[in-house]
Amino acid sequence: MGEGLVALTAHEVAMTGASVDEVAEAARSAAGRTRVLAALDTLENLRKGGRIGGAQAMIGSLLSIKPIIEIYGTVDSESKQRTRSRAMQYLVDKVKSVGPLHRLAVVHGEAPDVEEFKEMLEPLAPASGIIVSDVGAVIGAHSGPRLLGVTYQTPN
Repeated sequence: MGEGLVALTAHEVAMTGASVDEVAEAARSAAGRTRVLAALDTLENLRKGGRIGGAQAMIGSLLSIKPIIEIYGTVDSESKQRTRSRAMQYLVDKVKSVGPLHRLAVVHGEAPDVEEFKEMLEPLAPASGIIVSDVGAVIGAHSGPRLLGVTYQTPN
């Protein structure tokens, strides 16, 4: 969805009759203003993919750890929250700390609480509203089910 927000910006600029170079520059600028954060519901898929060990996954599961990741060129650990509700609130607080938004999107992997998460973000939404999208198959295979994420783009 991060790439999707960049593509929307490029489309808007292209529709104004801008040159290819102007559209490309707008896309580069938008990419620098776009962030993706997500809360994983389980560590199991990280274990299966070899990103963490079995002991780490077991302890994380026992403690109900919900890792928060940030994707910006690479995937980095942003935070660790103890419950799903705290993970959701953490994501909302991160978005709130940014200030005004140009675009806002929620991404999820069959998360049953996606509407609740969207409602938490509603007061922060730009005039264009909140885009809701399913996570793709490749990301879903690494993140597992019930992933909840937020993608936002700040103004110029």
